[in-house]
This record gives sequence, structure tokens and C-alpha cells, in this order.
Amino acid sequence: MSAAAIPRVICTSIAERNLDLPETKADLRGRVMIITGANTGLGLESAKRFYEMQPAHLILSVRNISKGEAAKQEIISTASVESTTKLDVWELDLASFESVKVFGRRCEAELERLDILLENGGVNGGAWSLTKDGWENWQSSHPCSLQVNVLSTFLLAGLLAPLLAKTAKLPVPGGANLKPHLVVVSSDVHQIVPIREKNKPEIFRALNDESQFRAGERYALTKLLDLLMTEELAKVPLLRDVIVCSVNPGFCQSDLMREASSIQRRIGYAILARTTALGARTYLWAALTNDIPPGSYTSSCRVLEPSGVAAAKDAPQVRKKLWNEMTSILTIEAPDTAALWATSY
Repeated sequence: MSAAAIPRVICTSIAERNLDLPETKADLRGRVMIITGANTGLGLESAKRFYEMQPAHLILSVRNISKGEAAKQEIISTASVESTTKLDVWELDLASFESVKVFGRRCEAELERLDILLENGGVNGGAWSLTKDGWENWQSSHPCSLQVNVLSTFLLAGLLAPLLAKTAKLPVPGGANLKPHLVVVSSDVHQIVPIREKNKPEIFRALNDESQFRAGERYALTKLLDLLMTEELAKVPLLRDVIVCSVNPGFCQSDLMREASSIQRRIGYAILARTTALGARTYLWAALTNDIPPGSYTSSCRVLEPSGVAAAKDAPQVRKKLWNEMTSILTIEAPDTAALWATSY
């Protein structure tokens, strides 16, 4: 890890933990939105806020349906307004490419439009294992992996890109004049890790090698990859009328530290962490702001320049190499996305 960047991230977290972030609101009548990982933490908190903005249809995509249904009831019971929103729970397991494809087909079949895709799904994990698709699955009681945090995240983006693009051309429904948004959750910890494998013939395959696995770096590395691949995704011509950006919610009192000891959580939360309510405001801002430049990294409700590897001189070359590798992998899994990826350069 970058020893110089770690104190900077810590100091930023301390300085911004109680920052009075704006609570972005919009009239979402007639709009359709999807939040991945919406049954807990920041996903659930942001779903509560979006629900009160009266979208026509809010889909909570979750790995565990029963937990999703419990989240749905919590959203309804805690709402400060009576909402007419159709609130659904749909299954999506990002540790399975097949599950992502099934979810994509369901969206294509059942949705006429998609105004906001908030890709919040992604977690921190424990020990090395592999998903059934053969990708690193940093596993304890919850998976954190190249597949969950990166590959499946962008497979879902690719599968739903045509629906987002179609929505940009549809008449504006009643409510806010909002462009379609595709928001990928990244993190400020992107700046503390190198990509040690960047000179390997295939970076993703090298990262999928247990002998080169560094548990202490993996979460931050996946968030760095999310940031870099979002920058490239924004160049896809099909998405030219869609706001594509990444968002750093900051270190929050969410379920991300569920694998840490109770003492570690208490100390971390007391010194560094925002409440989930404040963290969710970063999601709302990124998903409801129209003038975000393509591929931007957003943090604390503003656009920032990324740091570390993402700002290095060779960043454009590394991004392109990663993009070409990732999209080759995704094309094998979903051949119908090939045309989408091929038109990005």
C-alpha cells in the first residue's frame, strides 16, 4: 500500500465525517430505478430516501430475498410520506454471472425504462476461495471479489446500458428534468493501493492467482478498478446521453466492517465514520445531479480528481489494458454485449 496516502485518507475521513452534506432531492414521479445491495447499510438508507421522492418503480436487488423483503417493510414503515411507489425485491447474486444475466433479462422483459442504476453491491471479505465461475471470491461469511465488486458490476452495467440509453430518448415524465444515471460505488481508498500486476500479460488473470493474492489490499484494489472502469464505461457511445460516474460515500457506519471485531468497529466508527444517513447523501447527489462530467469520480457531493494510480502518468494506458481485458471476459459470458464494448474507442 501507499504509506503516504493512508494518513491522507484517515485525515480526510476525520475532517469530513460530520460535514454538512446537502440532501439532494428530486420529484421522481414516473421514474424507474434499481439499487443493488439494497437490503442493508448505505443501499438501504439511500433506498429509504429515494422511496420518499415518489419514483414510479423502485427495485431493490438483493442476494437474499427474505432479507430484501424485510428491508422493503422497513422502508415502507419508516417513510415520512405516503408513497405511491411500486417497491419490488428482485434477486441478484453478483457472485454468479448467470444470476446477473437472468436479472438483466428480467429488466429487459419487464421494464419500459430505467432512469437510475445505483450499483452499490459489493462487500469486504476474509479468506481466498473461488466462485463457481472460477473467479477470486475473498470469502468469509460474505464474499468480496473481483467478480462481485468489479466483473459482475460492469456486466450488469453492460446488460442494462441499452435500457438506460433508450430512456434518454423517451419523453420526460412528470417531475424533475433528470437524465438517466449509472452510478458505480467506489471509495477514497482507491488511492492507497498500487496495481502490482499492471505489467503482467493479463492483469485480471494475475489478480485471480492465489499465489499473488494480498488480502489487505484487495478491497481497495477492487474500488480502484471500479473507478478506472467507470471512466472507460463513460466513453461508450451508447451511453453518451447517460450520466456515468463513480461515487465515494466515505467511511460510513455500514455493514462493510461486519468482518471486523466489535472493538475495531467501535473505534473506527467513533473516530472516522460518517453515519449511513450522511453517506447516503453522496449517493443521492451522484444519482440526481445532471451536470456531472462523464466518468467523474465524486466524493462528498462534489466532483474530485482521483488520486494514486488513477492519476499516474501511465493511468490511461493501464485503464485501456484493464478495459480490454475486462470486456473480453464479459463478452465470453454475455456475447450480446460485444458490440457495446467494441465501440468504446
